[in-house]
Amino acid sequence: MKTFKRILKTIFILAIMGIVYSFFFSVYENIKINNIIKDFKNRASDTPVNEITLRGVNNTNYLRRYFEVPRETSNELNDTNNVFYDDKKMKLGIDGDIFVNRKSPFKDIPVIHQFVSFYYGGHSSIVTYENDKAHFIEALGFPDYDETLLDYIFSDGEPEHGLSSHIIKSSFNSWQTPHSVHEYHGMFYRDKYIGLRPTNPFTEFDNSDELYNEYKQTAISRGEERAENKAIYNFLFFLNMQNKYYCSDLMSRVYEEAYESVMNGKDDYRSKGYAKRLNDDGFITSIQDLILSKETFITFYVEINEEEIDGETVIVENIYYLEDVE
Repeated sequence: MKTFKRILKTIFILAIMGIVYSFFFSVYENIKINNIIKDFKNRASDTPVNEITLRGVNNTNYLRRYFEVPRETSNELNDTNNVFYDDKKMKLGIDGDIFVNRKSPFKDIPVIHQFVSFYYGGHSSIVTYENDKAHFIEALGFPDYDETLLDYIFSDGEPEHGLSSHIIKSSFNSWQTPHSVHEYHGMFYRDKYIGLRPTNPFTEFDNSDELYNEYKQTAISRGEERAENKAIYNFLFFLNMQNKYYCSDLMSRVYEEAYESVMNGKDDYRSKGYAKRLNDDGFITSIQDLILSKETFITFYVEINEEEIDGETVIVENIYYLEDVE
């Protein structure tokens, strides 16, 4: 009996230590990200390089301001691509870029919202363009009213699962498009988000740019493959991962597969567990991991606020982006 109590006490102490460590590590991660974003913004001039008025919804307008950020780091200087897809700077991101935000979508669920945001972050998508239109590959975790979490947990994730929360490829740009005006979200679904670009892991090769483009296109193809198979959302995160994904997990796993394909010729390689690439701590891939990874760098940061201008409350979309390279 004493031995059993001693074992329970040891397990309890280890659990408490794990919780304490996890908390302080997450504090460190979030502080570090806040500082990265602050430094990125501070590199830009206080005066926008451009300012335009755009149509919102319900006959309302909003103001968009562009702030150019000088390229300083090695990743930024070695990057040969602009941040925007188009010359008019209306379409953020290019093929293979990752959009992320740090707030959970559960704003109406106290504690859960703060917990998820603090430890795991919000959402992520890979962008790809078809006929000059952005499409987003992402894993969605919102079961229909007639589904339960147990339906997902006990599903094998094979394509004929019949469940609603799965990886999709959508032409609706929920990041940039004004689409609602109400207290829950405001005119935009997300008031802050970040653009990440995977670094080029092939710089030692003469055909580095070609390999880098293949790397990104392969990641996109692997994401499209999951969307076609309707791979379901993984509510267990790091368990039963073979045919299930959550949003940030999908980002790191398709890029790991792309790396193995392009660098090592393993075209049949499929990630069946949490990935090491684009994953800062090498364990459960969070939004924080994607941002802090040495294999990504920030290309843009968007912050949406309300400002008083000439006695009126105006929604202002501030876009901080790396200066053009061409």
